[in-house]
Amino acid sequence: MKKCFFILLFITYFSGMEMPVMAQVTAFPEVWKYKEGDDSSYKNEELNDQQWQSVSVNKVHNPLTIQHPHTFGWFRVSFDLTTIETKQDLIFLLGTIDDDDETYLNGVWIGKTGKFPPGDEAAWDIQRNYLVKKELLKQHNVLAIRVFNAGADGGIAAGTGIYNPKLCYLSAERFTKLKQQLSRQKNSYQQLTTSNGLIAAVYNYKTDQIESVYPHIFTAYDSAKFVQPFAVNIHLKGGYKPINVRYLNNTHIIEVDYKNFKVDYFASFTNPEKILYAVLKGKVAIIQHISFQSEKGKGTLLSNASTGILKGDYKYFLFSFNDSLHQNTDVYNTALMRLRSSSNELISRELLFMKNLFSKCHFPAILNRQERNLAEQSVAILKMSQVSSKEIFPLSHGQILASLRPGNWAISWVRDASYSIEAMSALKMFTEARNGLEFMLLASPTNQFIHYIHTDQKDYGIKVPYQISVTRYFGNGREESDYGEDNGPNIELDDFGLFLTAFADYVTKSGDKDFYLKWNQLITQQVVHAILQNIGTDKLIRRESGPWEHHLPGRQFIFTSAVCSRGLAAIASLQKKYDLPSDYIERGSATLYDGIMQQFLINGKYFKGNVQDSHTVDHYYFDAASFEVFANGLIHDKNIFNSHMQAYNQVLRALLDSSKGYIRFNSNDSYENQEWPFAGLRVAMAQNYFGNKKEAKKLIDRITSLASGNYNQVPEIISLDLNRYKGSIPMVGYGSGVYILALMDYYQH
Repeated sequence: MKKCFFILLFITYFSGMEMPVMAQVTAFPEVWKYKEGDDSSYKNEELNDQQWQSVSVNKVHNPLTIQHPHTFGWFRVSFDLTTIETKQDLIFLLGTIDDDDETYLNGVWIGKTGKFPPGDEAAWDIQRNYLVKKELLKQHNVLAIRVFNAGADGGIAAGTGIYNPKLCYLSAERFTKLKQQLSRQKNSYQQLTTSNGLIAAVYNYKTDQIESVYPHIFTAYDSAKFVQPFAVNIHLKGGYKPINVRYLNNTHIIEVDYKNFKVDYFASFTNPEKILYAVLKGKVAIIQHISFQSEKGKGTLLSNASTGILKGDYKYFLFSFNDSLHQNTDVYNTALMRLRSSSNELISRELLFMKNLFSKCHFPAILNRQERNLAEQSVAILKMSQVSSKEIFPLSHGQILASLRPGNWAISWVRDASYSIEAMSALKMFTEARNGLEFMLLASPTNQFIHYIHTDQKDYGIKVPYQISVTRYFGNGREESDYGEDNGPNIELDDFGLFLTAFADYVTKSGDKDFYLKWNQLITQQVVHAILQNIGTDKLIRRESGPWEHHLPGRQFIFTSAVCSRGLAAIASLQKKYDLPSDYIERGSATLYDGIMQQFLINGKYFKGNVQDSHTVDHYYFDAASFEVFANGLIHDKNIFNSHMQAYNQVLRALLDSSKGYIRFNSNDSYENQEWPFAGLRVAMAQNYFGNKKEAKKLIDRITSLASGNYNQVPEIISLDLNRYKGSIPMVGYGSGVYILALMDYYQH
């Protein structure tokens, strides 16, 4: 039974296989009932849920229903079984549920995954498979699922069904071979995103559909309103089967091959409008009768999906919208007129736009083909992830997302954005880097956490006025702290240090003295000062949420003190260069450096992750974020670096496999205990800094190789067992950004 159960989980997770290993008894209905809130009576079989909201669960495009963070919701569905089916144990496959669930059948608990507040532990990436004993089954049944959403959108993802665990079609030997085969396959991800900084559209190769088109590239306008797609399930009529898909020439254009024609999907940079283009390319006789169909989302859909505009061997389809914030009818009609009157140059102009951007980037000439492809695609992803100056929210201009959709983190974190800005500066994308910095410098006044009294009655606020967000930004440019109702906000003081490092790095590489002087007063008074005021008598940054977003009261993390010390040192150097006061900033940096050496260095051999954990078996004692003390150049002692890596390789090297990268913590949490490309690429930076180029290249090559099989996108995490992409994809700062930094550093030093 257990073997069959695991095979089901394994195969349903990687459902691209041709032959199922278990027979589906029946499918759950497509339409379920949903209600936000939390009441134990919602599990009861006899409850009347007819007035609840109707939601689609089993459609290919399945928008998550819970659209508020830190919220409970209940899903219910009624279904029938035959008499024969009720006389056997069954497995309920419930897809992945974001974030945690308790599941009941006919009022009886049958399983749970994750942990509800307080002390919630997310399990959004775990496939739900619950074994249901035959004694609980009836001919008419009611399934009720209690779901907690910790952040962003939440709910039930597609992929539900009822299976018979006894009907295994796969032998143990075949299963082992299949698992080995999957572990060797590079491709494990089927979605590509196009964006022009204004809208974002996600194409799914497996279903051959544009799953969704969003009117903004960010996830949320503010704490109460999330961005919903204006169009979903855009696909060709006629049952055409795709042969291949790619980003055309490593750009933002998604090109899909069919037998006798191609389709290019893109949001245009050369015409910065909120329009998705779908362009057929092929012989007139073939494409003239082909059209699209789609479903409307939020607002009014504007589209010529059924007709298109035929221009020789090209046929153009447009998708736009009107809603309460946008009136795009004139923009849409102008685009139609422009296409009818112009020659077929739109795609070539888009390609030229990206080619010119690539040409301005100073890539090392020695890059091999795979590295060059991933470097160029990383540039395109960095560009796609930055909000355009044409966006209707003025204070959103220049913000950089942590992930493009469909990733969960299509939100502007200070931390991720800082790595993106450093990558932009390394590439000499100075306009984009400056815009990213100015977004945070011009963002709507923060300061909502000058003071914050937590449940322990201690004040975890910044204590002084500050400009840079303590966590991230809403789409409208306002500060957000990823606030938890039970455990309070995230207050992350590492953001100040990372911002200073990115700011100083841009000024140093660009030589933009005027920019530095323009913002000098704000930087010193509301970023530098914020760090200095939060250094304790132990010479460290006081307790806070830290690099992995631990809600208050948090810990004293080595990462935070390290990046703040490094940021202060970088600003002090520029202050000195421009004959401005620097001594007090240098002293702050040196104080933190001394605190790190005194409080975190264990027996002169390695650094632990935080002050509060004192035993090697403690959850956060060995922390992949500790690599930053070497990656950012703060610690120069090669002997300490070598002994640090020796200790950490025995704990955080993925499955103790030297061909892989590093997990986040030694943890039972499936989110933390997976390989993080970010960690491996920061180790690569450190290895290169200390002259261990062979080890640095091995870590870079791992990401290059995996990304080359996944459309040159870098994921948030990689599964330990099968090298499969997981988490938010594509990551920007923690993906494309840190890859660029590691690659450029390797070849330039």
